[in-house]
Amino acid sequence: MYIIIAIIVCALVVKLIKSFKAKGVGRVNVLCNTCVNVHNVKGFGGKELVFCSYTSELREIKFAVCECTGYRSNNIVPLTRVIGFAPVEGLSREAFPAVAIRIERE
Repeated sequence: MYIIIAIIVCALVVKLIKSFKAKGVGRVNVLCNTCVNVHNVKGFGGKELVFCSYTSELREIKFAVCECTGYRSNNIVPLTRVIGFAPVEGLSREAFPAVAIRIERE
């Protein structure tokens, strides 16, 4: 009796795994989806293309990634953000509360 139940359960699990892989669920790349260098394209039926823009060109990622040397989390706020250029003499702390760095030419 227990053998028949075990066989039925195994058959259901195998069928479930095959249906997930057919929908593309097995290809979800969790590490890359949380990186700032990802270019992610999702289509109908669970299809997904993952590209990495760590270098200047897009590279397709064809497998699930567990470690990456170019990984940067998209949840971390950068410490420095350049928003433009302005003359240092015209800045006041009240009007523009940002850090101004003087760059001198040689």
